[in-house]
Amino acid sequence: MMRGTNSRIAAMSLGLVLLLTGAAWAEDDRGEFHRSLKGTFRFSAVKTCTEASLGSTIHFYFNGAIVYDGNGSAKLTQQGTVVLPGSTATSFEESAQLTYVQKSNGSFVQEGTFVAADHSYTVTGSRMIGQIDAQGSVLMLNGPIPAEQEIVAGSGGSVSQYLCGTSWTAVRIR
Repeated sequence: MMRGTNSRIAAMSLGLVLLLTGAAWAEDDRGEFHRSLKGTFRFSAVKTCTEASLGSTIHFYFNGAIVYDGNGSAKLTQQGTVVLPGSTATSFEESAQLTYVQKSNGSFVQEGTFVAADHSYTVTGSRMIGQIDAQGSVLMLNGPIPAEQEIVAGSGGSVSQYLCGTSWTAVRIR
C-alpha cells in the first residue's frame, strides 16, 4: 500500500514540476520573440516588379538599415539601384515608416509607405512576410505569394501599379 502511495506522490510531483516548467517555457517563448524584434538590422534585398498595364519588368537591388522599436513600428532607410528595360541603371534613396505584427513563433508581417529621399515618388501597398531566428539576430523576409499590388505615385501626378516579388536578408547590428 505504501509503495503505491509513494509512486502516486512521485508521479504527481513530477507532473506538477513539468506543468510549471512548461508554463515558464511558454511564457519565455512569447516574451522572447516579442522582445527579439527590437533593434537595428542591416539588410540587402532584391525586388523584381512587373508593371500591371504594360507588363514591363523592373529589377531593384538595395541595401539599408531598419530599426524595430519592439512595439510594432519600424523605420527604414535604403539606397539602391533600379534597372529599367532598355535604359541604364539608376540609383535611388528612400525611407519608410512601417508597422509590424509579430506572432509568438517569430513570424511577422510588416507593411508601410516608402518615400523617395527627393520626394519624387511614394510607394504604397508594400507588405512583407518575415521570420526571425530564435536568437533574434537574423531576419528573412519575402513578398506575399501571390504578389499584391504596389502603387507608385509620382510627384507630378502619375500613378503606376506593380506586382512585385521581394527577398531580404537582415542581420542585427545593435
